[in-house]
Amino acid sequence: MTEPSDGSVDDGLPERDPLADLVSRSVGRRVEHVDVEVLDPWPEHVERKRLRFTTDAGQSSAIFQRSGRGIVTEAQLLPFLARKTQHVPIVHSRGLPPPHATFGPWLLLEDVFAASGACDGDPVEILRAKFEVERAVKADVPAMRALGLRVSERLAPVLASAPLTLVHGYLRCDRAFVLPRGVVIAGWAFAHLGPAVVDVVSLSNSLTAAGDARAAERVREFYIGQSGDAEAPARLAEAERVIVVQ
Repeated sequence: MTEPSDGSVDDGLPERDPLADLVSRSVGRRVEHVDVEVLDPWPEHVERKRLRFTTDAGQSSAIFQRSGRGIVTEAQLLPFLARKTQHVPIVHSRGLPPPHATFGPWLLLEDVFAASGACDGDPVEILRAKFEVERAVKADVPAMRALGLRVSERLAPVLASAPLTLVHGYLRCDRAFVLPRGVVIAGWAFAHLGPAVVDVVSLSNSLTAAGDARAAERVREFYIGQSGDAEAPARLAEAERVIVVQ
């Protein structure tokens, strides 16, 4: 071995890119180099980067996202959901730093963000996918509470009496994408446990704000038709009254 001028030991081998090593371990294929594209924060407290790389299977990409310190909801929940349903992004790997760490938790995710938005087609399919996610974790409310998901409080009686289910918390057109396996819903940072109608109104409001009132009405009609609940119209009306247009 030779001793280079910087004091490190040089064994004649090229130094490996730590980011390439992380991606290699995460995707299970050899990666030599990673190109990084910084994306807009989404939501504001989440750092996002697109990592482009090549493996023996060809060119690919993944999304690295890091939440703020102490913001752990998505890093805790998304790997759990990805084992239960195909309607969320695949999680390649994650990191959960100790509480005293400067940085927050991170996820390396399937890059769904370059796919077509689900609202380019029928937005009802977003709600259909969300309902399938709910059904996939219907028996897992205790487990999700153990992961740290909060439960909605101080609800009007008509909402408080609804079944407790997984709520996305910010379901909009820009959170849903069309992949070959179906609609995939991303961005679970605001997930909690509460009445499903919250997501219905969130999606409906986003469609109305985008100028597509007819699609918003179809989403509401689909919810009422699929719920099989006589209280569904009243719950929808109350949720529309209290949820601010996004």
